[in-house]
Amino acid sequence: MTQQGKAPSEEDIFYTSWGQETVKNNINLCNDILKQLITISSALLGVTIIYDKIVSSEVLKILVLLSFFGSLIIALIGLLPYENKVRLDTPNDIKEHKRTALKHKRKYLWTSAFAIVTGFGLILGELIIKLIFK
Repeated sequence: MTQQGKAPSEEDIFYTSWGQETVKNNINLCNDILKQLITISSALLGVTIIYDKIVSSEVLKILVLLSFFGSLIIALIGLLPYENKVRLDTPNDIKEHKRTALKHKRKYLWTSAFAIVTGFGLILGELIIKLIFK
């Protein structure tokens, strides 16, 4: 029994190629986002240190600073190259290595972003408390 099929259309080839490029670019995209998180964390850390009126409670200010500083450090660590031994002559090993590297970088990316959101949450929490109890 033979199977017959039709050749893929130009649109099918386009989307298949686009999907393959997207998968290949995921690690670079994570690195770019981690770089942006470093920039944002640094700016927020600096602004929090310079402007005293952002957070009035000393304890809360320390927590906010730790949150932004933690985000900065986590993003820096996540930006480092993923190091693990891989056999370059085995496609399955390469695929698994890249999958693990992407998963590793995403953990740092999401943790860094969560630390920034936590810092903002603390600032907003203090502002809301000030508005309610004024």
